[in-house]
This record gives sequence, C-alpha cells and structure tokens, in this order.
Amino acid sequence: MKSKWVIVPGVILFIIMLTFVQPHPFPNSSVIGAGNMTQQSVTYFLFSEYILPFEIVTFLLLAGMLGAMYLGERDDGK
Repeated sequence: MKSKWVIVPGVILFIIMLTFVQPHPFPNSSVIGAGNMTQQSVTYFLFSEYILPFEIVTFLLLAGMLGAMYLGERDDGK
C-alpha cells in the first residue's frame, strides 16, 4: 500500500506551491513577438508573467517522472 503514503507529501507540496505562487493574469499575446525575443525577455516573461503556468508544468513533469519511476520499479521478490 505504497500509494497511500505518497499522497500525503504530494498534497502538502501542492498546498505549499499554491501558497507561494500568486496568480497573474496572462498578458496580451501581441506583446510577445517572434522578432524581439532575447534571453532577458524570455526570462522576464517566464518568471514574472507566466510563473503560474511554469510552476504547473514543473509540477506535472515531476509527477510524471515519479510515476514512471514507480511503474518501472522491479519487484524481484514477487
């Protein structure tokens, strides 16, 4: 019954993430143009305007990696 003990830290981490990440409205898409993207502008938009989608994608990728490790775990004793 491993999954029962995994849910508790997952819920705690999700609550911590929701506490520290403040929702921001999405900016107008016309501001981001293909011709004027520099490293500074990508970093600015990623960590200021798009922080909530960035955190959601990070959380989903982490959950996918943990799920893949759980499913790929070998049970040699069974």
